[in-house]
Amino acid sequence: MKKLLLATVTGAAIASGAYVVSQQEKGYTSLPQLDYVPADSIFFWSQLESLPYLSYLDVLPEAFKNTYQVNVFMEEMKAQEAELDKSALFFLNLVEQYAKSLESSTSFANIWGADNELKMLAYSVGLLPVMRAELGNVNAFQKTLTEAADKAGIAYQQSDVDGIPVTKFTIDHEGQKVFDLVLSVQGKWVTLTADTPFNSPEDLQVALAITKPVNSLSSTGKVERYIKDYQLDGASLGYLDNKLLVDALTAKDPQSSTTKMLDNILALSGSPNALDMVRNEACQKDFSDMANKWPAVISGTKSFDISANQANFEVSTIVASTDQKILTAISNLRGFVPAHTQNADKGLVTFGLGLNAAQLSPTVNTIWAAFSSAEFSCQPLLMAQAQSKETNPAMLAMATGMLGSMQGVSFSIFDIDIAEKADQPGAVELSKLDGLATISANDATALFNMAKSFSPEFSSINLPEDGTPVEVNDFLPPDYQLDKPLYFALKGQHIALYTGEEAEKHANALASQAVEANGMITFGLDTKQLVPLIEKGSKLAGEEVPEELHNLFGDGYQMHMVFDANNQGLTTDVKINIKKGS
Repeated sequence: MKKLLLATVTGAAIASGAYVVSQQEKGYTSLPQLDYVPADSIFFWSQLESLPYLSYLDVLPEAFKNTYQVNVFMEEMKAQEAELDKSALFFLNLVEQYAKSLESSTSFANIWGADNELKMLAYSVGLLPVMRAELGNVNAFQKTLTEAADKAGIAYQQSDVDGIPVTKFTIDHEGQKVFDLVLSVQGKWVTLTADTPFNSPEDLQVALAITKPVNSLSSTGKVERYIKDYQLDGASLGYLDNKLLVDALTAKDPQSSTTKMLDNILALSGSPNALDMVRNEACQKDFSDMANKWPAVISGTKSFDISANQANFEVSTIVASTDQKILTAISNLRGFVPAHTQNADKGLVTFGLGLNAAQLSPTVNTIWAAFSSAEFSCQPLLMAQAQSKETNPAMLAMATGMLGSMQGVSFSIFDIDIAEKADQPGAVELSKLDGLATISANDATALFNMAKSFSPEFSSINLPEDGTPVEVNDFLPPDYQLDKPLYFALKGQHIALYTGEEAEKHANALASQAVEANGMITFGLDTKQLVPLIEKGSKLAGEEVPEELHNLFGDGYQMHMVFDANNQGLTTDVKINIKKGS
């Protein structure tokens, strides 16, 4: 069983490594292949518009290719190669080919047959995973799979399904067949799926895009609706359908392909009654009601621009919800994030947390009360509800009361440099710092005075109402002295602690920024500035540059992330700018 698990994990690594995003296109044109995707697919991921993937791969830094993680995985598996069976070796060979393909766009094209017109789909037919791709050279893809099979010594054969030629790779464990990995080619489209003991011949025909499902995704309008509702560009889209997942687990529709396959898996495992606790009318209703309020997780591109020298893209992920009571409670937590934290080009690193401290306890109480007072009939939910009632979050009000009128905090480093200590060779100290930390509040003065009561050493500091800064270098510990002045200042509704010219500029700009609910979390990072700094520090300390540095950051990129809540759900937007050779 351990060897079978290794094979499964290896196969999953191939799928998780295929990180693909899309280019920006105007409008959305339905892809004909959506006619072959069942309407009840639990998950769906797609590259609906052609992606110049080879050009993108040439720009992509090593950090985004996951090559380090893949290579570490390969080393660990090869160390156990003698213990692996043929099927595990087959998947390991494919992982090895995937790692090689990331070395260059030429290698990727030669190994997988992709070109700059790549389209891809991944979805489920019941519980059968399906991957489909439009390739420039389908023979290259076939060759990679058959050579991996030959090297591992697993059997494969040419066959047909309803008259369509296929190649079946037999995946076994301890001499017993587990399933067939099935590859078919129709024109420029390759399809990879599985034929298992728990699916029917009809399921396989749908998975291979030989026959269309009774109800297709294209007939539902779901793709178009998601693109419109969440302002996506229509080039790339994925989702996890929570409603369909819950309905399958509770067998709300016993005739659905997913439920039938799950029943077959339970029977084959010798535990046909494993889900009986939730497979009753009460649980079907209760879980379905909950899923209807949080129906899906949707992700897609808002924009994508690729050239020979750079790639810019914005990806949005939405935890969709119709539970307005909970969303309102969470939205009430929104606080203030300063303007300088809302862009990726404002410094080395920037972070903003918008938090209405006064709403923290009411929000937790609202969420707790919503669950603890819900009318459930399902026994597992009733048990969870009873446990929740034993933990009353009312005490949180006392802890958050000390935060007073706080609406947000932020921290930014605009510039920084280091040097070797003159009296300690090999020791590193800050030679330059340009940074700003802020606290925003409805009554910043009162909050500052309350904070001073917990730190008697600051009791002598008084912040002028007109924004005049107070130098506080004398309060710094001996080992953390700065050559430039460090200032405390009251800038309107904001308390600012800063040093450096850029930080002073943004601190002064706070005076005109009214504290209002404009966000929850922002985070920006410019690794083009960070990587050279870490390299310099390593050199000054006489140490080698950490291998993980380039594995994590590559040659440098700019990234900015925003997490927020609105009446559609919880959203995360990520913008990334990558420049070749930067």
